[in-house]
Amino acid sequence: MQESESTDRRESPRDAAASAPAAEQEAGSPPAGELEQDLPSSPSRRTDPGRAVRLVACLAAGALALGVGFALTRLVNPPRAVPPSAVIPSPARTGGVFVEDDDETGQDSQDNIFASTVPGLVHIMSAGQAVGIGLVLTPSGKVLTTYQPSGAGGGLSAKYVVSGAAFKATVIGTDPAAGLALLQMAGGNGQAFSTLQVGNSDLVVANANAARQLSYHVPGKVMDTAVGTTGTRDAVIINTGLLIALNRTVTVNGKTLTGLLQSRLQSSSDDELGGPLVNLNGQVIGITVGGDGTGLKINGYAMPINQALAIARQIDARARHSS
Repeated sequence: MQESESTDRRESPRDAAASAPAAEQEAGSPPAGELEQDLPSSPSRRTDPGRAVRLVACLAAGALALGVGFALTRLVNPPRAVPPSAVIPSPARTGGVFVEDDDETGQDSQDNIFASTVPGLVHIMSAGQAVGIGLVLTPSGKVLTTYQPSGAGGGLSAKYVVSGAAFKATVIGTDPAAGLALLQMAGGNGQAFSTLQVGNSDLVVANANAARQLSYHVPGKVMDTAVGTTGTRDAVIINTGLLIALNRTVTVNGKTLTGLLQSRLQSSSDDELGGPLVNLNGQVIGITVGGDGTGLKINGYAMPINQALAIARQIDARARHSS
């Protein structure tokens, strides 16, 4: 019974029109029926069923033609793919605070290094021989390396350490004083190159202090890891150490470099030259440029990543302005 009563109370469209707002009628406006009667009868206002059908048919045909036109345009001029970014990255603003899980610090750090650093490492090849390590910075294939090409640097290639994929490389520019060079890989066919993840060398100590508050096994000193590779091997060397100084001045290959990060490492740093120095999250905080010491006092020296990225941007900018 309730359903029947609810149905009886519904208004038909005609009833709704008949119950026009009372306020309008009280203000002197005639009912809707009278307005229709007062309009003069004109052939232009009469409804012709045949004409309405023709109008609808014309509109439908026009819409169909318009749709076909758009389809042909998309076939002839397909949307262009966005090219991979060629912008040198800036230091990371966040993400440097390490939090361990059930695997504890050692395993977590190793997993982070492989996930965010190793895929962006390449061997710099010249005449079939490995001459250094490169860090792929941009999806467009810009590579930062400590290798200093001679002359025009022809015949270079970059070979990914893990996958073994090799690509021709050309020299964008160099900074002899800093001992860095910027290369450009080619042959990606519009696909993005694998890169590594950069951190922020200015936040290393602050992030380490925060990590100690969130993790159980992080020691009181700042932990880091120098990553490298030998020859053309498809393997990396992970050399765990402790960051013991932030502003060292060291002479490397006859060049005096200042503001270097000094790490106390577990083994010789020769294989890490040119490779990344990373934090526990696997973010690159420096580029290893030299080392010394023996026994239990082996030191690695790395240029802070903030400084290295700034130099890479300067090299890139000079190359664009000169072209």
